[in-house]
Amino acid sequence: MRVTVGVLVALVFAAAARGQEAPVSLIESEGIATVDALPGHVDFWLHRRAEGETLAQATQGALELHDELREQLQTRNLKHMDLMFSDVAIPRLDPKVAHVSARVRFNATSFSTAEEGPQEFAALCDTIIDLAATLKCAAEGPILGVTDADAVEEAAIARAIEKAYPAGKAAAQTMNGQVVAVDKVTIIGTQWNASPDTKAMQPDVRRMTCTAKVKVVYAFAAGQP
Repeated sequence: MRVTVGVLVALVFAAAARGQEAPVSLIESEGIATVDALPGHVDFWLHRRAEGETLAQATQGALELHDELREQLQTRNLKHMDLMFSDVAIPRLDPKVAHVSARVRFNATSFSTAEEGPQEFAALCDTIIDLAATLKCAAEGPILGVTDADAVEEAAIARAIEKAYPAGKAAAQTMNGQVVAVDKVTIIGTQWNASPDTKAMQPDVRRMTCTAKVKVVYAFAAGQP
């Protein structure tokens, strides 16, 4: 994994006596880390708006997407990982319209690693456009995702915490002191596909990123005169 790190340091002095212990001060350090991950899957959504003379007819037209989509996927030899349908939604009594959506998920690993991956990915997108037109659906996507988003976010947070320490340590040494404890860790947040190290559009078929930002407050003791 490639990591891009930025650290912002702010010093907060809060002298306090804790029982008989020597006074301590606090150092606040922010750590930012970006972790790379390969896309593991890609999702496409198909949305159908079915009309009818009655709402029952409209609902039937929406439900027909189930069999029609499965038939098209088989006919086109589109090997998908997962297929999910929403429940039918009737937003109002008039007009007599029913809505249904389907999510088709494909494995994206080969697109991420194969030399011809980008071309194959583009070909799949073209196929989905044609599929949606055949089924009289609106298409949405591609939406890339990782296999284990939680694990990637945890790795980014851990790396951000790790990268916050050198700045805190340096600040303590500047004041002839040393870090003695971690007072508090605050996870400011995580953000996907907003890496600060590039101006390119994110994500792409070979790279997704997760950027984590944390604030770590260290307790440090000043050196003895």
